[in-house]
Amino acid sequence: MNPATFISLSTVRLLCGNSGASASVGTGFFYLDEFDAPGGKAQIPLIFTNKHVVANFNEIKLTLTVRNPGDALGEIVAGPGDVHLTYVIPGCQQRLSRHPDPDVDLCAFFISDILDDIQRAGKELRNTFLQEHFLVPMDERINIRPIEPILMIGYPNGLWDERNNRPLARRGTSASHPFLKWNGRSIFVIDAACFPGSSGSPVFLFEDLMYRTKQNAYTPGTRAQLLGVLASGPRFTNEGSLVQRDIPTAVNVVPVVHTMMNLGNVVHASEIGGVVHLARAAADAKSAFLKARVI
Repeated sequence: MNPATFISLSTVRLLCGNSGASASVGTGFFYLDEFDAPGGKAQIPLIFTNKHVVANFNEIKLTLTVRNPGDALGEIVAGPGDVHLTYVIPGCQQRLSRHPDPDVDLCAFFISDILDDIQRAGKELRNTFLQEHFLVPMDERINIRPIEPILMIGYPNGLWDERNNRPLARRGTSASHPFLKWNGRSIFVIDAACFPGSSGSPVFLFEDLMYRTKQNAYTPGTRAQLLGVLASGPRFTNEGSLVQRDIPTAVNVVPVVHTMMNLGNVVHASEIGGVVHLARAAADAKSAFLKARVI
């Protein structure tokens, strides 16, 4: 599978709200934490997003596409046996692992019960999971420039291909160095169209046709490496002053399009580890939470 196809299958549209009424839309992406444990490898499947996407809500609604086990997971990203299932996750705050730094807008929630439910039905998830190896290795960071091509996968303004349950991809460039802390915070800035619903979108270093190797030489192919997670961005107020705000998540029409600057603040991918550490601890403690259900 081409890396472009792989990352296009890594996201899910999140609708958050209370008592059945959705009030927030954002993006989540699938992430698999795999580590050594007594008896072999252990895995914790998670969905990552921003804290502000799920803050103050008690349920998350998401639509997953499941496939027959024999169906190929290839470039066409769809199959004749595909079924779209909408899950509601009640009491979602109980299954959240939040980054311990209040200034880092990143969290994740457990989905093992959903995957077990899909497997018991004899189906498989038609999505891909990002893992630690998608981050840029330390020995390759020396070659990353301040201005790099990026690709963001998500649901701007909540838009999606509802029939096929597919996201939208947006291109741009890094506007500040991807591995420097912008104004001392664990973020960098991208030059890309960042709209409500894009919160939580994974942002990739993306080179197509030719890409640079760790030796800083070019080779044919495609490279997609996770740089971070979109969280916020600057926009002008009606008074004309410049302020930093979380990327809006409201599902209703929000009249901010004309004041947005097409810049976004991206949480460094290295901060994922801080959330994963807490998720492992919660999994070891066998934290109980309400089971997700299909509606």
